[in-house]
Amino acid sequence: MNEPLDFLIIGQGLAGSLLARQLLARGCRLQVLDDGHRSAASRVAAGLVNPLAGMRFNAAPETADWLRVMRRTYAEIARELGRPEYLHELPMQRLLRSPRQRRFLERQQRNPAVADYLGAPFGPGRADPGIQAPYGGFLQHATGYAELPRLLGELRDWLRARSAYVSEAVDYQAIELNRDSVRLGAHRARAIVFCEGYRMRDNPWFGVLPLQPDKGEMLRLSSERGLCRHIINGAHWLVPIGGGQYRFGATHEHHRIDCEPTPEGRTALLQGLDGLLGDSAGVRVEAHLAGVRPATRDRQPLIGTHAEARRVHLFNGFGARGTLSIPWYAERMAGYLLDGRPLPPQADLARCGDGRR
Repeated sequence: MNEPLDFLIIGQGLAGSLLARQLLARGCRLQVLDDGHRSAASRVAAGLVNPLAGMRFNAAPETADWLRVMRRTYAEIARELGRPEYLHELPMQRLLRSPRQRRFLERQQRNPAVADYLGAPFGPGRADPGIQAPYGGFLQHATGYAELPRLLGELRDWLRARSAYVSEAVDYQAIELNRDSVRLGAHRARAIVFCEGYRMRDNPWFGVLPLQPDKGEMLRLSSERGLCRHIINGAHWLVPIGGGQYRFGATHEHHRIDCEPTPEGRTALLQGLDGLLGDSAGVRVEAHLAGVRPATRDRQPLIGTHAEARRVHLFNGFGARGTLSIPWYAERMAGYLLDGRPLPPQADLARCGDGRR
């Protein structure tokens, strides 16, 4: 019988792709199985890079490391593949959404942990021309966006050229756990790593974990007039991607979890666009897209090993900050799988208290 592979990786979203890259660089033999991105949030994601999260502009303790590894990783991939840069760093104008939020900003201006990310504040009506900013805002640094659909498509081709990619939907019931290997149809490996995004809720090993899928809809826009020079982030975000093209989003839906755009989502987005621009005349909708963010209840990833099935691993739950954080976590996960290094405690699924470690 042929020697088993080292790993089967389920899902070729950003998490599965970057983990596969790390493991291949360490000499592992693996296969990435993916359903053609039909269930991947990454295929439609805006790829926003934003180190200050939420209404209170908080930064995670690992933010500086996330930024360092993210920049290096995306630059290395572009160089290795001989492709244009995937990461576009562009300052962001954060629009305050209420007078109360100004107090959060003032508090953070005294916080040395976020000082590198805070730029000059501006008053009402002083955002980019045409942008409605009744409460003002501030300029934010270390922001931008990554071209995730292009990145994933080109990484898929790179994996396929190494015989490390198979377009195949995975039936959980077909997975066999043996004493020395995992088998899935014609595939056999020493271990399996699930990176399947929101589909994790149906996973028989990890479906009980506190995933909180968040469906998001967005629009791709075009306009002959310039809508903004910066990334705009308020009640909605608007990202200039060049050539008179923009991405605008996003909605949040926790009940209808699928990847289908809806009339309700489109209406909500168009209303939000009118509120942001004041006048959206001449702005054309080129595409209406939807995906599901694999968010978690505590906004921390879920990575680690099943307590009873020691050949079954998880690398998932990165939510809205995946573009920024996944490159760093992929390095940590590879070190855990290959060298036995400890996982970051905030991400280790042992914190869920259901017997997994």
